[in-house]
Amino acid sequence: MRKVWVVASREYRTTIKSKTFVIVMGLMPIFMFGSIVADRVMRGRVDVTTKKIAVVDHSGKLFEALRDSAESRNEEEVLDSETNRQIEPKFELLEIRPVEDGRDDQLFELSERIRRKELFAFIEVGRDILGSPAASGRPGIHYYSNQPTYRDVYRWLARVINAQVQSARLAEAHIDKAVVQKAMMSVSVENLGLFARNDSGEIVQAEEIDEARTMIPALGMIMLMWMSLVITVQPLLNCVLEEKMQRIAEVLLGSVGPFELMAGKLLGYVLVSLTMVAVYMCGGYFVADHFGYADIVPFHLMGWFVVFQSLAILMFGSMFLAAGSCCNDLREAQNLVLPIWLPMIIPFFFLSTVMEHPDSLFATALSLFPPATPMLMLLRMSLPPAPALWQPIVGAIGTLVTTVVCVWLAGRVFRVGLLLSGKPPKFSQMLRWVVSG
Repeated sequence: MRKVWVVASREYRTTIKSKTFVIVMGLMPIFMFGSIVADRVMRGRVDVTTKKIAVVDHSGKLFEALRDSAESRNEEEVLDSETNRQIEPKFELLEIRPVEDGRDDQLFELSERIRRKELFAFIEVGRDILGSPAASGRPGIHYYSNQPTYRDVYRWLARVINAQVQSARLAEAHIDKAVVQKAMMSVSVENLGLFARNDSGEIVQAEEIDEARTMIPALGMIMLMWMSLVITVQPLLNCVLEEKMQRIAEVLLGSVGPFELMAGKLLGYVLVSLTMVAVYMCGGYFVADHFGYADIVPFHLMGWFVVFQSLAILMFGSMFLAAGSCCNDLREAQNLVLPIWLPMIIPFFFLSTVMEHPDSLFATALSLFPPATPMLMLLRMSLPPAPALWQPIVGAIGTLVTTVVCVWLAGRVFRVGLLLSGKPPKFSQMLRWVVSG
């Protein structure tokens, strides 16, 4: 056991003192949340040029209303209320008189104007737009553009046109719009928890549920576990490959047994992952406390997080070590560990389903499946209603047993493959090593 701790201590000190570890620790939050920050920073800085939109109104009844709505939007919605800086492009509508004959020629010419960048888009309003929808669908409104990924204009037009058409139809039917709006006014549904009874026996009123406060801690812990798992198991693979290619493994095996060497490496990287988690947890708490959200940090799950995180590192890390010991370069190793990635990403296939139905039979069964237990059981524990205590206990025991089996099997492969040279073995040959030792 002393040799295991010596190897673990060496791996831990070497890893956390390396520049790569420090750089990854700093860059990982950027990789995870950089897109959100970049989107907010770049908002209103990429393209705020005025979008010219041609309107071919065959009904002759909508253009003025659309133009007035665009002018109102340009005055009220395109400027940031705090900085008074333009953050959205303005919309400028141009009226194009429809022609009786030669409709295709007119639309082709407008398309050419878009290609020449004289226009951004154009719409064609059907003649019977204010009539009752036909059995085959609504009267036609066609939006033409060569930038299908830009949806702001399309969404704005759909909202404004529908509002105008509805108002016009009500007016033609001599129906008071205010009466209809009052009748169609939505009734809000307040999302509340359950009544409870406190320690003194008094009934506590149900509180409103904040979905963001419920989802963010759960997703945050899952992403932190996944991030630390990926950052840890890949260096384990690279480490054993480097020692094998540089013949360092042969020197190490002269003073320490193969299983002790593998166990020491696993233990060292478990400590590395927990160090990483501790740093991110402390940083996340200070950020949450700064913005007044310290109460959503799930301190009551920290013990379970450490348990499941450590078991996941041991389980998958042993597989990566076994695969790396059988290969002579990184390319061979990547091909061999490809099947190992599948059980690692299984939880992500069902993440949304488990979040929506955390107490269902499917979610319970899947969270008791050892490769998926660390992430999915922790996810269920962070969402109401929390699972019964026996479920995380059984999940932890099942994961522990699976981890012990994986480490034992990987150890049998590791001690044979570490001194192997030449062509990497096939899975059938590795299976014989497991059986025969």
